Amino acid sequence: MYFRTEGVVLKRNNFGEADRIVTIYTRDYGKISAIAKGVRRPRSKKAGHVELGNWCKIFVARGKNIDLLTEVELKCAFGIANFSVEKANRIYHLLELVESLTPEHQKNPQVFILLVQFLKMLSKPGPPREAGGGKDEDFSLLSSVFKIKLLSTLGFFSSQSLKDSRTKDIFKTLELEDFETIKEEINLSPSSYLKLLSFLDSMIESLTQTKLKTSRFL
Repeated sequence: MYFRTEGVVLKRNNFGEADRIVTIYTRDYGKISAIAKGVRRPRSKKAGHVELGNWCKIFVARGKNIDLLTEVELKCAFGIANFSVEKANRIYHLLELVESLTPEHQKNPQVFILLVQFLKMLSKPGPPREAGGGKDEDFSLLSSVFKIKLLSTLGFFSSQSLKDSRTKDIFKTLELEDFETIKEEINLSPSSYLKLLSFLDSMIESLTQTKLKTSRFL
């Protein structure tokens, strides 16, 4: 059995001498893992297409133990390789978070859409905001907003569950407004932002039961 879909690359693990197991969050099938044969060979045509964060069209053959990634067509690479090390590490952290919180083969198109919207927004060029999400404070805030939206989309969080009315209003805005509006119009006080970070770190650690590997680079 074969299927076609599109998705964002979340994770890659070396396998054997020349292969990789690639984890992709797809529009139609949720999170899947498939083996990309020969992708580590220097002349492999697939190699550049399955980099972390890439948005690809894929053709997959169902396997008994693991699926086989037979064709890959790059839709957008988002230019993550051109970001600063700090910003690239933050993106890899968010990809790892999606991988950690989502089950295999459970369709949720909103997670796929959220990933693509976020990566598209970060890759938009133009002054006065630098490539890779703009000012450092913008990028840090938008990374936190992504986490809120992801937790909400997966059913782990709702701003309505918060008791403090001011905190509830802040989280509701971040939960519901689009990234562009938040980037251009929302300004949080330092104390509000620290509360946001503390809340998210605590919730994510509770959900994952461990610290993510990429956390040490943040």
